Amino acid sequence: MEIDTIKNITTIAAPLTKIVLDTFLVPKFKEIREKWNRDNKIIDHSFENKFQDYLNETFEKNAILNTLAFKKKKVLLNEVYVPLTLYNSELKTKYKIKNFDDNLFNESNNILITDTAGMGKSTLAKKLLVSCIEQNKGVPILIELRRLSRDKGIIDEIIEQLNPINDEINRQLILDLIKRGDFIFFLDGFDEISLTERQQVTKEIQRFISKARKNKFVITSRPEEALSSFGSFQKFQIKPLKPNEAFTLLEKYDNYGKISKLLISKLKEPKIYRDIEEYLTTPLLVSLLFTAFEHKQKIPFKKHIFYRQVYDALYESHDLSKGDSFERDKYSELESDDFHRMLRILGYLSLKAGVKIEFTKDELTDIIQKSINYCQNLDIKPADFIKDLLTTVPIFVKDGIYFKWAHKSLLEYFSAQFIYLDSKEKQKALLEHIAFHNNNDSFLNIIDLYQSMDPIGFDNVITYKLLKDYINFLNNTYKNFSGNDKLIRQQFAFTHELYLINFPFSPKTKENHPRELFLLLRKEIKLKYSKIGIRLNVIPDEKNISYIKVPEISNQYNTLINFYYDNGAMFIYKEEANIKKKNIDLKLKRHKIYKVTDRKNSILNKGENFRKTNYLIQLFLGHFSILKIDVSKAILYINDIENRLKLNKNNSLLDF
Repeated sequence: MEIDTIKNITTIAAPLTKIVLDTFLVPKFKEIREKWNRDNKIIDHSFENKFQDYLNETFEKNAILNTLAFKKKKVLLNEVYVPLTLYNSELKTKYKIKNFDDNLFNESNNILITDTAGMGKSTLAKKLLVSCIEQNKGVPILIELRRLSRDKGIIDEIIEQLNPINDEINRQLILDLIKRGDFIFFLDGFDEISLTERQQVTKEIQRFISKARKNKFVITSRPEEALSSFGSFQKFQIKPLKPNEAFTLLEKYDNYGKISKLLISKLKEPKIYRDIEEYLTTPLLVSLLFTAFEHKQKIPFKKHIFYRQVYDALYESHDLSKGDSFERDKYSELESDDFHRMLRILGYLSLKAGVKIEFTKDELTDIIQKSINYCQNLDIKPADFIKDLLTTVPIFVKDGIYFKWAHKSLLEYFSAQFIYLDSKEKQKALLEHIAFHNNNDSFLNIIDLYQSMDPIGFDNVITYKLLKDYINFLNNTYKNFSGNDKLIRQQFAFTHELYLINFPFSPKTKENHPRELFLLLRKEIKLKYSKIGIRLNVIPDEKNISYIKVPEISNQYNTLINFYYDNGAMFIYKEEANIKKKNIDLKLKRHKIYKVTDRKNSILNKGENFRKTNYLIQLFLGHFSILKIDVSKAILYINDIENRLKLNKNNSLLDF
């Protein structure tokens, strides 16, 4: 992509943003100006220009795409974008996003787009934002949520982007404008909020949405339990790419050249396609595949090898304009292995800092110095390493005053590599820490990458602990109960903290509104860890179950069980819920919260109530199916791991 073409975006942006300004903001400015001038608060007319400058910058920034497939080159979003499809599993609706689509907001002005690493959530947000301006659908505001903290709210971020002269007056003006509507807020990367800031920032987002309810909101994130705090949002996921969509993307990356043609021909070979099919479903992995293949013209079949080949391609990249023999010198003068080692430490320190993907220059300099100190034998300057990160080995990108990992998955790859290669005697403790962390859904991609790197070590530590914890739980809980009903309850209780409450909903009145139930639950239930949101599925015909609700809080074991199921583990099975509608009355006091425990004298466990409570849990928790651990297979798997560990301990191979 020629730099002149990118510069032309500025010319394209101005008339488009002027239309948005005149349509949605100028009339509001006029109303506010009349009101404020009566109160002797004079609004500077230049604020309108500030807002158009902001819209221009927003359009220009998001109309350009940085992706690993292009290394340092920038390309126009519209030239490489392949329309992604959003779907809502509950409503059975789907939308192919070619441009901004008003239909997305048919059910609610608030939508939540969640999916796993690399599915294209941020790219989709960029596309919606750019086309929102192109189609004059509203005033888009992009908030990258990783920049928020307990000391910096959404309005602070908007003011920082607008860079007004008088912060105090402009803060009031911005709030007044927002309350009048017509804004579309793209809150990108909920999962990228630092874990140490997550709880406070979530409250700030909720407060802001409540005050600005006349506007539209789009939140993007990887799936995380904390998102249950946004229960009123309409939930969408991104459909995996179809093979022809993946091939089109590869062609766009190569401008329909020879490399993509050769790669696609290889991918169409039945055996290769079977082995690589999973990696053609996400835009990120397609871009990694192209980058890796462009470098070595070899298709990597394991996930972590994708990343290693991408790293090699970035480190060894040639400047074709200077001939094939030209290779950029590294400012740090580090060889590939030492550079990789520095990145492993940098990735781990970023993980340790709360999965921090973005830094100020001082923060990045500090964390690089710590990485150098850890290496001990490297004599380099942080400033030189930063230059390499941005230019000769573009693992990082600069965004205004911030420096960030080019993609969160790169941080995850290098931190997983650190645990595998550099953590020494602390490896087991680190693996258990991330796998069984209360926020382990934030670490799933690291867990997945580590399993790819070290499947046997992964089983010996993580799988072993999961299954041992499960068997110990079965042996040490519900001792006063027996039979299949006991096992059913234990299977639920192992993965969830559960409650029952008699609380009839009356959404049309203030009394007994769903919002009131959640306020009551949050007040009465002491949450054990910051990530938690209380989840409550909606069940029709609640009169038949005496208006009982079953709020639930899933734990780290539930996250892991879903992970193992998705990876085809033999000891996890899906039980189809054969639920027949029945009338249930447990005689629960209205609005009193009953915790599900193994206490024999609990009203939930007395006589027939034990089975009825199981039924209600399954009704709310399972809907159509529930994942469970097969006890006998779990015991066999534990025995196999213990025998393997015993064999390795007695193996004389390393004797000298």
